[in-house]
Amino acid sequence: MVFQHSCNSSWTRFGNEADFVVACDLLLTAFAAVPFMVIESKKIGMKRVWLYILAGFVSAIAFVFPFWLAMRELHLSKNSTKSFTSKNDVHSLVSERELAGGKLENFIFEGRRVDVWTPAEYDATTPLLVAHDGANFLLDVNETWNHQNWGIPEAIAAGRIVAKDGKLPIIVGVYRVDDNQRMAELAPEDILKTRPHMLENLGLIKKPDDLDFAANEYQDLLALRLVPELAKRYGLKPDPSRTAQIGASLGGLAVIYGVSRHPEVFGTALGLSTAWPLGYQELIDHLVAGLPKGVRVYTDVGTEELDATYSKWHYNFVEAMDKAGWKRDLEYKAELYPGTGHKESWWGARVEHPINWWLNS
Repeated sequence: MVFQHSCNSSWTRFGNEADFVVACDLLLTAFAAVPFMVIESKKIGMKRVWLYILAGFVSAIAFVFPFWLAMRELHLSKNSTKSFTSKNDVHSLVSERELAGGKLENFIFEGRRVDVWTPAEYDATTPLLVAHDGANFLLDVNETWNHQNWGIPEAIAAGRIVAKDGKLPIIVGVYRVDDNQRMAELAPEDILKTRPHMLENLGLIKKPDDLDFAANEYQDLLALRLVPELAKRYGLKPDPSRTAQIGASLGGLAVIYGVSRHPEVFGTALGLSTAWPLGYQELIDHLVAGLPKGVRVYTDVGTEELDATYSKWHYNFVEAMDKAGWKRDLEYKAELYPGTGHKESWWGARVEHPINWWLNS
């Protein structure tokens, strides 16, 4: 019955139903006939039974061939659906539309949504910018959960994002699978795992009851799987000097952690309103100590809302970088934006500053 059900549900793989029925009947006959031929030949002393069996297999090729063709079509159809592949699952294009003189596509990549904006023209050396908290990065304010965004399309359309060589970057917004996992994915895992007392410093940010660290896995996904897939799809030749991460608040910590974990992929960290109070001076010291030479870091802070509690530690980071020998404005850049606070509308108003520094210095 199982075999019959399989046959009934699979005949559409064949050119027609008749071919399918013949192939199934032949297979059943072979399983029954071959043992009977062998046993009966032994009983009556009939020799060279293998010649008859061989002849049967040769003649059956004409009937089995449609079965092989059906399996071939099935294999090809599976491969053709892999428009965006990895070792874990199939990543397919969900939608695309014109935006800011380029194109916005979104994919499902290993269970999470990824938005990709490509300029009208790009080539193998086009820069690549990967953004955390992608849900608010490339969409219109009417499409975001809090009706705010980073204003990237607006900045591009207004000509605020510029590059000396004229190459606008491909911009990627990476979503979370679970919004409750934001801290788990963005907080610097190796530092917090060995110093869990830092979580007591959260203050205005709600301390999670049970933090299942996922930052290493998340950063590995970006560097080892997502960037190679993007390179394949868009014909890029990634280079750390042309590949950056951008994020805000916890995302500002994540970008520094990302270039420290994978400097061979990401050469620049762009952090806005970086959440230094997660670990205060201890966190600053460990992040600065872990920065590999050759990477670049941008960080900034406002003076209103949550940013009002960040400014002291922002300057402590600057002092730590100076003491460690990093060249200000060239290898790292730190900015203060008086009168600005801790939300997307503020970050969107200045988003071109870190991006242009990365592209042009």
